[in-house]
Amino acid sequence: MSLKNSTNKYGSISKLLHWTIALLFIVQFYLVYWTEYVLPKKSPLAEFYIDGLHKPIGITILCLAIFAVLWRLYNVKPKFPPLMREWEKGAAHSVHLLLYLTMFVMPITGFMMSVAAGYPPNYFGLYQFPMFIEKNKALSNALFEVHEITSYIIIALVLVHTLAALKHHFIDRDSVLKRMLP
Repeated sequence: MSLKNSTNKYGSISKLLHWTIALLFIVQFYLVYWTEYVLPKKSPLAEFYIDGLHKPIGITILCLAIFAVLWRLYNVKPKFPPLMREWEKGAAHSVHLLLYLTMFVMPITGFMMSVAAGYPPNYFGLYQFPMFIEKNKALSNALFEVHEITSYIIIALVLVHTLAALKHHFIDRDSVLKRMLP
């Protein structure tokens, strides 16, 4: 298995980035779901889920997204299957572009929201980010709205992305899904 992509399939690094980011997004939604709907509000575990895990994982996702974009620019992209329709190619490009955009918007708005609320993130106890802007409740609330709306957009995009991959695998019986599997 090659580290780099080929015209037929993704390389090990692209696959690792794809599945790591996907797994981290699932963890993020799990943490938020449990904090919002299962755990008692303001409980130590809820605070740990958000401050100790959700925030630093979000920063990790942002760093991985930056690396993924640079890696994508550096590598060839596998070609679409020859029988794939033009509108499907356009839809695939659009969904991928929006997924990359949300991988930046989500953690940046979360980070900025936290700082504006007066709670700058701590990266797994290794680094405490500074308060580089004044505490601003209105800004924090606005960023929370963008952060929350983006989460729904991500869910929709991931659903479309997954269904399209399954359609290619089970209906079209082409290599779209196989080329991203480990």
